[in-house]
Amino acid sequence: MKLLAWLTETFITTFGITRPRPEQQRTAQLLIGGFLLAFILLVAAITTFLLIEIHAGH
Repeated sequence: MKLLAWLTETFITTFGITRPRPEQQRTAQLLIGGFLLAFILLVAAITTFLLIEIHAGH
């Protein structure tokens, strides 16, 4: 949960969006942090796949 909180805080600070109310903070962390984490993992997976394919010579 700390990772999602950190990702959410970084996103809010970077893009300057309005902070969620305290009662909405957990939901925002799950949604924003979850989407950011999924996006980062997707990019890492695609990059790894492409590097393996380039190295294999296909």
